[in-house]
Amino acid sequence: MRAAEREPAVPSAGVGTRPTRLLGRDAFLATARAASVPGSGVLLTGPTGIGKSAVLRVLAEEAAAAGARVLRCAPTAEDAGLPHAALSDLLRTVAEREYAQLRPYRRQALDAALLRGEPPRADRPHADQPRADQPRAEQPCPDQPCADRPCTGTDRFALRLAVADVLELLAAETRVLLVLDDLPHLDPGSADVLAHVAHRAADLGVTVLAARSGGAADGAAAPPRLHPPGAAELTVPPLTDSAIAALVADEIGEPDPDTLRRILHLAAGNPFQARELAKAAADAAHLAAPAGEPLLPESLSAPVRRRLDGLSARTRAALLVAAVADRPGLGLLRAAGLPDPASALAEAEQRGLAAVGADGRVRLSAPLVAAVIRAEAPARERIAVHAALSRTLAEPVERARHLALAHPYEDQHVAGVLAAAAATARRGGAADAAYELAVLAVDRTPADRSEDRHQRLLAVAAHAADAGRHQDARRAADRVLAETPDAVRRVHARLALLETAGQALDDTGSLIEGGLNDAAGEPGLQARLRFWSAVRELLGGRTAGAGVEAGRAVALAARADDRATQVDALGLLATVQSMRGRPAAAETALASAFRLDGASLADGAAASASLVRRRALVDLDADRVATARKRIEALAERTREAGAVEELLSTVVAQVRIQSRAGDCRNALATAQRGTRLLADAQLDSPLGHYIAALAESVGGSVPRAVRLARAAVDGCSADGDRLFQIRALGVLGAAHLLGGSAPGAAEAAEVLQHARELSAAMELADPDAVRRLADLAEALALLGEPAEAQRVLTEARTLAAEWPRGWAEGALAAVERSEGLALAAVGRTEEGVAVLRRSAARLRTVELPLDLVRTLAGWGSVERRARHRSVARAVLAEAEQLCRDHAAQPLLARVRQEQERLDPGERDGLAVDLTPSERRVADLVAGGATNREVAAALFVSVKTVEGTLSRVYRKLGVRSRTGLARAGTPADARFPLLS
Repeated sequence: MRAAEREPAVPSAGVGTRPTRLLGRDAFLATARAASVPGSGVLLTGPTGIGKSAVLRVLAEEAAAAGARVLRCAPTAEDAGLPHAALSDLLRTVAEREYAQLRPYRRQALDAALLRGEPPRADRPHADQPRADQPRAEQPCPDQPCADRPCTGTDRFALRLAVADVLELLAAETRVLLVLDDLPHLDPGSADVLAHVAHRAADLGVTVLAARSGGAADGAAAPPRLHPPGAAELTVPPLTDSAIAALVADEIGEPDPDTLRRILHLAAGNPFQARELAKAAADAAHLAAPAGEPLLPESLSAPVRRRLDGLSARTRAALLVAAVADRPGLGLLRAAGLPDPASALAEAEQRGLAAVGADGRVRLSAPLVAAVIRAEAPARERIAVHAALSRTLAEPVERARHLALAHPYEDQHVAGVLAAAAATARRGGAADAAYELAVLAVDRTPADRSEDRHQRLLAVAAHAADAGRHQDARRAADRVLAETPDAVRRVHARLALLETAGQALDDTGSLIEGGLNDAAGEPGLQARLRFWSAVRELLGGRTAGAGVEAGRAVALAARADDRATQVDALGLLATVQSMRGRPAAAETALASAFRLDGASLADGAAASASLVRRRALVDLDADRVATARKRIEALAERTREAGAVEELLSTVVAQVRIQSRAGDCRNALATAQRGTRLLADAQLDSPLGHYIAALAESVGGSVPRAVRLARAAVDGCSADGDRLFQIRALGVLGAAHLLGGSAPGAAEAAEVLQHARELSAAMELADPDAVRRLADLAEALALLGEPAEAQRVLTEARTLAAEWPRGWAEGALAAVERSEGLALAAVGRTEEGVAVLRRSAARLRTVELPLDLVRTLAGWGSVERRARHRSVARAVLAEAEQLCRDHAAQPLLARVRQEQERLDPGERDGLAVDLTPSERRVADLVAGGATNREVAAALFVSVKTVEGTLSRVYRKLGVRSRTGLARAGTPADARFPLLS
């Protein structure tokens, strides 16, 4: 491996260097740590550049930080021919004094191998040298280390023993970690010695971490077994697209979406290849090469070209067809004109360039190999292959793409075929393919067919919006606006711009007004514009205006017989009515929408995704949480693999809201993670990603992370002018602050919830969420000793709820009762407060809102504790604790445990100051949920040492179990790296 292809080496002890930061490797590192136990070790495998050296670096740094002695060698290809080069590198930090205890003959053998002295003389016997009457092997060393004569087998044996002795002496003082990088480049003499050490690792007490490139693709011969018997063999997996995107951003800043997509495809999770591609992208004006191929850096293309050198013409021809086709197989290659493709590919299989499966499928070893093959082929050969595939393939989308690449010039017939194929791809849910075909259709449209070109540009905008490529959609729409005099097409261009504005619709008034002027006399187009005007009004915090505009859209769409817009506008009207506290009007609008959509209001399986989502959220407002959850989960399953990015994101947001209310904390976290990945993959920067992550963290994750993410959501929504989600994010932020149960947290909660209160009043909101936010504000004020103001806020909440129909949104009313009970207890009216809290708990049990119930129980237990009703408090808090465990509600569990600690202070909160550093490290890991074996692996000590240390920690802290220790808190869990 050339120096440029290697990852930086880690210092032997990690002294004076910054800790290595690895993206996307947390789970793999945890597995490797657990396997890195004394007497055994880990062998890392994987292709060149996948990150084996980086993983070794992190493990070595962690071991050095924990006090272990780290010895490392990282030979290069040039070192493989140098006698004992790797061994010299491995032992370079071992001091002279540490060799002092070696027996003379072994010491001389080691000094000679390391070129530090004369070789041992065979005519001067030593205690560990064989006697003259013993058989002595005259086998020379494989690497001829001696200057004047071959080493004997005795010398090799002495060298093995000497190195083993050194390691055993070092291991007697501290943990010893041997890090052996790039095993295929070890020189034979070093490999011989290290194989002996690895075999005796258990006796020596050393840990061996090794890495070798795997597969014929790397062209490396298999080295001797240089890892201990029973060592874990772990293949380093490719990085996720999210991790690669973050790595690229660190390397060159944020690339444009097309560049990132090319890098993600070609790197295929390989961090070295991603870095090289990113640097090439930064150095070039654009990533463009023949036939739209990316510009490949020499560091990546040269190794592939070397493996292609000398291949026969028929093998190259077969590889080119496989590299050009989307799903190559032997049948396709034969149809494309290759008479015996299996035989033609045999040579490529031997070189690890391709593989033919039992099903006849042809797979190239990596996307990068395919890219080099295409780039190296002459243009006439590539065009001929595309032409052959366009005649051979039956699938219309693939056939159209190859037809376009076989005709790289303007052609109206080809453009028409491409436009039709793009529409087919869109109907099949392949948004990216539809966009790429639509772009090709525009490129192939003759210059004198401007009307066709503008129509196809609008298709580009629509397909790009579906694929989340908003910048591309806006470019296409702007081009139509700038070029066409046709009023209808201008309206469609404006609608495309509105659809890609995301949450930042408040500044799009001119687009809507201009569109209405262009759409004069066209009620269908006016209806769509009025719908977007209603969305703009709602996000801008003007619910009354949103209702008016939605009503106009319904009427105009009815005149135009545009059922789709009617359905959308009625669904939006239902949302507005529910937010204004008018559930009956919302149900009426939904019923009309479902009838028009040809679906049942009760079932809704056949309704549009938008309508099902609105139905589920109206159910959520009414506390029909189980029904809402059933609807949204069915919708998520239905749209998981297809649909526009905005539609998918809207479903994810609704799903997280419903799962959080239902107490489905684990799934809320998983769904929020899926949403952040969706945004990252589409290169969209939306504050909704922060909002759903904050909401999920507040119920099932970490309060500090929930606070940080909610603040980011508030700031992002404010910048976009999205008042609706700004208020919702403020509600999450306030509730998260309250979870701490402290006065500073209550003060922070009161501030943000007061802001939400003002915005909510300006929006004329009267929905259950608005009432819950007021209840949280009243709770914060009660905690701050402001009962009078708390009562004024509660009166406001009751006034909003007074117009609700009986039995609607019982959970919000229970939240008001919880805050009222706490406020009463705060002014000494404990019995009245307990009665109200008991009533709140009973109401919540009927509507099955477990997390709301936990909050009420926690408050009730706190009041009973302060009233010295210890048995009642204990029972109430026990019920709350069990609910938290059942629903994995970690933040609320910490809040409940806080109350339990105050009730039973025997198991003290926090770690005592008299813990030693090693005891504190063990305590921190155990408090975070680590097992004794995991702690031992992380700290490079034995399990027995951990058990003894843990016993001392228990004694010092006065706790009786891991549970008592855990009440000190657990470390925050970075579940949303994309939003970090």
